[in-house]
Amino acid sequence: MMYEDVVAEFAWRTHENLHAIELAAGQGPGVFETTQLINSMLGLLVFPREEFVDRIPRTPLADLRKQGWPLPRVRPGFAQARDLAELVRYLRNAISHFNIEFQGDSQNRISGIRVWNMRRRDKTWEADLRLDELRGIAERFTQVLVENSNFRPGAF
Repeated sequence: MMYEDVVAEFAWRTHENLHAIELAAGQGPGVFETTQLINSMLGLLVFPREEFVDRIPRTPLADLRKQGWPLPRVRPGFAQARDLAELVRYLRNAISHFNIEFQGDSQNRISGIRVWNMRRRDKTWEADLRLDELRGIAERFTQVLVENSNFRPGAF
């Protein structure tokens, strides 16, 4: 089926693919849900942002927190994003430039990521996210993309 609203539909299909991989995890070797989550973030942040940047709401982070959004824990010496548009820009830049460090737990499993932005040779932003927090951002940003479009998926 062809896309009618590329940004929203691509985001929704990315969301659905991530969900399918998560369901398949643990059912055999060769299913890597964390790898798919990072790939999904490329589809959710990089591609839509190029076409959707002017429609990303400037919702303050305090309001996002009240709405249940997970937020990155900014590392000392760096300022938190002011609003959703800036957070998306920070995450988009970090992920698209592969400024990612995977963090592990005591059982040597990936439990989170550290992301950062660079300007020339200087870090301008650095933050940590648990995988469930990154997944939560993916879920909520997909909703933002769909809600700010004419696309209405069968189920969300």
